[in-house]
Amino acid sequence: MIINPELLDQIKSYCNKNPSIENCGFIVEDSGKLSFVPVDNKHPDSINYFVVSPRDYLNIKQKYKIKYLFHNHRSEASFSNVDIHYQKYHGMNMLLYILDTDEFKEIKCK
Repeated sequence: MIINPELLDQIKSYCNKNPSIENCGFIVEDSGKLSFVPVDNKHPDSINYFVVSPRDYLNIKQKYKIKYLFHNHRSEASFSNVDIHYQKYHGMNMLLYILDTDEFKEIKCK
């Protein structure tokens, strides 16, 4: 993983502010520097799923180079089948933070 510890700490802090839902956002590159851009989870069942609005996605894609799509799980220790399906469909690296075990997982595009 190429993401520095300070950025990972920002993501952890963001997720722990509202641990009852799946938080989401992007890790982006701008002028060679990585940063975290959170977005609102628009899924009606935000406790169990996440959806990024097309408007948020397009706004971020126009401003930055997207390196990872990010979200968290409370306790599920790995990517769900839905996560894997959408990661492959969009061809985007995905980063997952698991709150209960305080660990990160990633899936990279091939």
